[in-house]
Amino acid sequence: MNWLHDHKNQLHLIFAEAKDAVRQFPSPLDQLGLTYLAKFDPTQEGSSKNYICYLLPYWMKDICKLPAESFNKLSLANIFVMLYYFIQDDIMDANKGEHASKLPLANLFHVQFLSIYRELFPSDSPFWDYYETYILEWSKSVTNERQSDYFHEDKFQIAKKASPVKNASTGALLLANQDDLIPVVTNAVEQTLVTLQMLDDWSDWEEDLVDGSYNCLIASIRKQLQLSTVDTLTPEMIKQQLYVHDFFADYGKTADSHHEHLLTLSVGMEQLFAFHDSLVQNIHRVAQEIKERRATLVSGGFYYFLSNSDRF
Repeated sequence: MNWLHDHKNQLHLIFAEAKDAVRQFPSPLDQLGLTYLAKFDPTQEGSSKNYICYLLPYWMKDICKLPAESFNKLSLANIFVMLYYFIQDDIMDANKGEHASKLPLANLFHVQFLSIYRELFPSDSPFWDYYETYILEWSKSVTNERQSDYFHEDKFQIAKKASPVKNASTGALLLANQDDLIPVVTNAVEQTLVTLQMLDDWSDWEEDLVDGSYNCLIASIRKQLQLSTVDTLTPEMIKQQLYVHDFFADYGKTADSHHEHLLTLSVGMEQLFAFHDSLVQNIHRVAQEIKERRATLVSGGFYYFLSNSDRF
């Protein structure tokens, strides 16, 4: 089963349901909510693709036997979990007051996923203990990331920045009476989240360097150069490591080790593993593109001109 394409029709339905729910918000939060949702809707061109947030429930089909509606509800809930926590990230990263209008919207998203969870899990369900644990993990991780080097000291703290995503996997296992699998599935999900963050940090390193946000790639280069947290790291220094010294190839080897770890886990989540492999291959693809670009430049300016000109 393909981790994405086999679920595309269902994603259209689930995001349509999410839009219907947001349309019920009071004005102007309905339009603000629809605009915000559209930024992350995988059915729309140009949107951010946060696949693990809403596909994780469907990937749980590999090991869970549940009614289709249960997977749908967990996916819908995770859409609102995603939106809620992205707003928290926006507010923490932004200048004071810039995202103040999103605070009421965030709370409406919060109400949506809580309503779904209450329908699925009674008040005495262990789900609620996990739910609180994931909030605490998220709170600790996002609060301390600027003062810590998670990537080299405790990689799974990086995953805990997205801990609420695990509501879906843990929830599915509890509904299927397979709570014994929660530790190994959690390990697999967290390992995937770490590699996903590695890939995201490649895209965001310039912005993160400016605003001081923790970034796996920046932290790795800082360690490679034996710089302390107070030593200056410039964009030029990072580019030297990336484009001259092939640092990204080492980054890819780290991702390979993550995949090897996943394969040692005794859990049949083939779609999650396939998704993780796609992340690893994307990292290797970037490393190869960097090498090819350098080789082209070394070959000389005229060859570079020919290879990039539509006139020839």
